Amino acid sequence: MAWVERRGSKWRVRYWKPDGRAGSIPGSFETEQAARSHAEQLTTIPETAAPPETSQPVPPLTTPATRPRPATQTTDPEPAVMVSEWAEIWWQTVDVGANTEAFYRSLLTRHILPRWGTTPVDQITPADIQIWLNRLRDTYSASTITSLRKLFAMLMADAVDNQLLTTNPVRPRKRGRGRVEPRRERAWADEHQVLTIAHRVLRLASRNQCLLVITAAYTGMRWGELAGLHRDNLDVTHGRIHITADAGALHEVNGHFTLGHPKTHASVRTITLPPFLTELLATDLAASARPFVFTTLRGKHLRRSGFQRRLWAPAVCGGRYRGETWDPVQQGLTFHGLRHSHKTWLIEDGVPQVAQARRLGHIMEGKIDDIYSHVTASVDARLIAGLETRWHRALERYRRNLGPQEHQSITS
Repeated sequence: MAWVERRGSKWRVRYWKPDGRAGSIPGSFETEQAARSHAEQLTTIPETAAPPETSQPVPPLTTPATRPRPATQTTDPEPAVMVSEWAEIWWQTVDVGANTEAFYRSLLTRHILPRWGTTPVDQITPADIQIWLNRLRDTYSASTITSLRKLFAMLMADAVDNQLLTTNPVRPRKRGRGRVEPRRERAWADEHQVLTIAHRVLRLASRNQCLLVITAAYTGMRWGELAGLHRDNLDVTHGRIHITADAGALHEVNGHFTLGHPKTHASVRTITLPPFLTELLATDLAASARPFVFTTLRGKHLRRSGFQRRLWAPAVCGGRYRGETWDPVQQGLTFHGLRHSHKTWLIEDGVPQVAQARRLGHIMEGKIDDIYSHVTASVDARLIAGLETRWHRALERYRRNLGPQEHQSITS
């Protein structure tokens, strides 16, 4: 009696040899049906039947994972499962956001599979992994090494759960030379620098994209949350932005846009706006029927790379543009640095940490979060007052330096 088994991404046919041992038909089959058809042909061959003294009931072919075998006989060694075969199966179980999925796929295809794809899963040792990662340190950043270790550990942990391994060879690194890498301070901007950048973006593009910069700095929203903000989720009557669970962020992967959930469950939130920002956004929104709040001049979705290259880099790094010479604003400042700037402002204004987390969409412990929910109104009022003060302070200096005409170009 022959039966079929799945090995990696393919199927094979097993049968009983005359000596009571289980054998395998050479080669493999792409589909279960092809393997079953071949197995049915083998059942007519007398020598494939199990010996009478050791034969046991054979389960139906609908349960290929359970294979019959003589209780007292040994079987041929199981064919090794390669990392590439296991990765193909494992990938079907991955359930992450579009950007994370693209990142994982890049790590797999560029690093893990080229080195480990043809290696049997059960022949990888912790030493093998560490030697490989140590060599990569000469070329790649610490964050890339950490990401590779994390992803490979996930891949192997699930292999253990599926009984392909007994222990996970990818382990936390607890020994070494104790490298102390200098901590890079993340660049941030004060309110005056933010207004300078926004004014330059206005000169290079449009008022709408100028407001994108201001909104990012005064709300701490992520790029995807801003680029995917629908006008229905901007409440200019009550001065709030709602980031929803089902369409709270715009994801761009390989040049394609999709609306989907934001980064974490804590990212689903309502952000209170300072009055000045509510007024600016309401005025801009009323001038157009576009469905999304922040767009290109043609009303299309903003591409992060295009915004960075054409607007952000010139505005922040300075240079000669439109007949003007611009000095650099802040070395190393990224668009995401506006989110860090917002958090820095909240710290300077004495806003409680848990209130910062709620506004930025960071995950906090449940009990602390529950306590904050009882003081939301008073904390938000102080938070908003601080942001409003910052804006008017920056605007006053902006007016003195550039004159009323330039001031009106942003505020009206």
